[in-house]
Amino acid sequence: MDNRNFSNPVSRKKTYRFNIIDFILIVIIIAAVSLLIYIMLGNNLFAGSENTTILYTIEIPLIRNDFLGSLHLITKGTTIIDSVRSYNIGEVQEVKRTDAYSNTTNLEDNIVLSKLYPDHSKVTITVKAKCKKDKAKYEVNGKPIMVGTRLDFRTPYLVSYGNCVAIEEINDDGSEKGGTE
Repeated sequence: MDNRNFSNPVSRKKTYRFNIIDFILIVIIIAAVSLLIYIMLGNNLFAGSENTTILYTIEIPLIRNDFLGSLHLITKGTTIIDSVRSYNIGEVQEVKRTDAYSNTTNLEDNIVLSKLYPDHSKVTITVKAKCKKDKAKYEVNGKPIMVGTRLDFRTPYLVSYGNCVAIEEINDDGSEKGGTE
């Protein structure tokens, strides 16, 4: 008699072996799904921030009067764009021009003297923006806004930079919500 074992081909089960290509495909799928979730939900996925509206003031401390010709074209509602990232960082509420002064110290008497800086002005622009607040930090479209922050910005009529000198939270109707910083 023949000692070969003939088994029923129908009852044989093919076992699947896990290999490195399967592992790489699973990692790629997980990465793609994670990236899609991050794009859809952004940084707000784990953030504990709240939405609020702020008024912040940009001060351009020294600008030549030659460049002020188009300043009167910047009116309430003009969009302010971050020059670096090209993000909208708010709408102009008010523009003020004042004389620029230079501070010097008289070394003999230790007295600070303010002198008019010729042919230059100081410009302050008040901007309204919706933002995310996380503790004492405000973010307008990903741009951190804090007192002292340098802002490179542009409007259709002016490209400049200045510093944020004041921030106040307001309600959506424009009334003041809290204290100023």
